[in-house]
Amino acid sequence: MKKNRESGGFKIKSLTAVGMRVVAIVTGVLIIAVGILCTSPSKAADDAPYFPPEDPFDETEPEETDTDPVTSAETTAADTAYDTGEASSETGTAEETTDAGTTSDVTAPGETTAAATTEEETTAPPAPVTEKETTQSQPSSGAEGMQEYREYNGRSFYPNETFVGEYKTDRVSIGVSNVVDGNLSYFICDIKVKSVKDFKTAFANNSIGGRAYTHKIAQSVGAGFAINGDFCGYRNSGIIIRNGGLYRDKKSDDWDLCYLNKYGDLITCRNDAESGKKLVNDGVWQSWCFGPTLVKDYKALKNSEFNTPGLSRKDWARESRTAIGQIDRLHYIFIVVDAKRVVNAAGGYDTVEGTGMNFDELAATFEALGCKTAYNLDGGASTSLWMNGKVINVPCMEAGARQVSDIVYFK
Repeated sequence: MKKNRESGGFKIKSLTAVGMRVVAIVTGVLIIAVGILCTSPSKAADDAPYFPPEDPFDETEPEETDTDPVTSAETTAADTAYDTGEASSETGTAEETTDAGTTSDVTAPGETTAAATTEEETTAPPAPVTEKETTQSQPSSGAEGMQEYREYNGRSFYPNETFVGEYKTDRVSIGVSNVVDGNLSYFICDIKVKSVKDFKTAFANNSIGGRAYTHKIAQSVGAGFAINGDFCGYRNSGIIIRNGGLYRDKKSDDWDLCYLNKYGDLITCRNDAESGKKLVNDGVWQSWCFGPTLVKDYKALKNSEFNTPGLSRKDWARESRTAIGQIDRLHYIFIVVDAKRVVNAAGGYDTVEGTGMNFDELAATFEALGCKTAYNLDGGASTSLWMNGKVINVPCMEAGARQVSDIVYFK
């Protein structure tokens, strides 16, 4: 009996030792597997942006051109690009109907005569924007503000243009006005910043594939002003650079690329013309893959020149639009166009006559404003303009704006 007990005890001890070894081996395999999954290079590039190994931002001055006059204060701010802002992983078009009688009797905003140019060169430059700015946002004060402002950041208003409000900090100066021409209504957002780094973007839920309303994304990042972006999360192609990080580098010739370089200049080209990694190594701060390009070298492109699906460029294709343009270094114009849509007999949606813009009209509007470059972002139900805690424009759908993947914002 004693021997049997010892034998049985030995067997039990042996089985226990074997079981412990099996558990240890299984645990080790699980630990290794988890480690591989957590560090796997196959993780989607959309979720793990590539940043350049070294900071590409320096004080190197860009090549001067005869078409880019700037004040000394603006030049200093531009050449010290990337001076104090903070990088983060955070990250939408418009046209104006321009009839022969719409602007022929008035000098279009942004345009200057030869005499005006001479005067600017021979007189002292205007005081820097920062002298008028404060560290808090300054919304307009209703009717009083509307009467007070007939220009903003040096741009004169149209006769049918009304000041809506402004957002100012010690980094940015943004004035928003509303142009009404019959049933057409659009907003001009005149923006000056101190550094390219003040031009920010954000993803919904901090993910390129997230979805949220423009104002919700804006609130999540503390933005004082925001518009919808290019809805990059809707597609899986394009070069997507946001706040200096490369999230996607997949070429596609179906869309135009627009990128913001380290000097704050907007550059457009075909999306298959560049390498995303090279762009980010060269200091590109933001990029969008949508389009089409609307203005190049101060000239509005024509219908046949738009790199966009044929249906979108039709004369009757008037929609809500969100678009961005550049007047000068660190001086930008955003246009947000409202359009009303109603359900048609087939169950689809028709844009109400007299509302919205097509690409020709949008391009002509940017050209009249003096923009050297302009680019179309996502529009339609995505179009949304947020400032000082509220949505300024009227979404085209009765249900409101759609949820989007990304925004452009300032704070």
